[in-house]
Amino acid sequence: MLSRRQREILNFIADFVSRDGRAPTVREIAGHFGIAVSTAHEHIERLRKEGYLSRDSRGRIEPVAERIAGDIFSLPFYGYVAAGTPISAEGEVFEHIDLSDLVMCENCYALKVRGNSMIEDHILDGDILVVEKVHEVPSGAVAVVLIDGREATLKRFFRLSGGMVKLVPENREMEPILLPADRVQVQGVLRGIIRSYRRKGL
Repeated sequence: MLSRRQREILNFIADFVSRDGRAPTVREIAGHFGIAVSTAHEHIERLRKEGYLSRDSRGRIEPVAERIAGDIFSLPFYGYVAAGTPISAEGEVFEHIDLSDLVMCENCYALKVRGNSMIEDHILDGDILVVEKVHEVPSGAVAVVLIDGREATLKRFFRLSGGMVKLVPENREMEPILLPADRVQVQGVLRGIIRSYRRKGL
């Protein structure tokens, strides 16, 4: 599995080729990321061994489009948008936002939210959750837990003294749930939220 830096370098190479019609040199890659040339070369060799890059007849690197399209998830980042005073929208791509950690987590799975117990944490009914499968979480984490082996719920998880746990909804109209720790099994910790803004009929 590629590291975050390797995915960033791969995106940079793909963008560079699309813009300039050629792949960047190792020195250009190193300069862009502020790393040593030798470090950039190590990343490039790893990408080549993994099949993301190849070399042409003159030894120049080039991306393997099929691997990039299949394995790299990113969106072009154009800048920032104001939620108050309007700003002008620019079309220049400054970088790419890497979504790989969100959608390519080895131990992750998806769940769809039903209900409004977490609305004050901006988790809404119908949202798709990306959950990392773990069985221990830090106190205060938003976690998927199983109560009595059958009822799954998403709550903020707190481990208390005396062998108790507290499951806290983020909705002032709902009360926290206090349970003995042996009745609650952690199933995963929240990694991200995917929300579609498509409306019916649009």
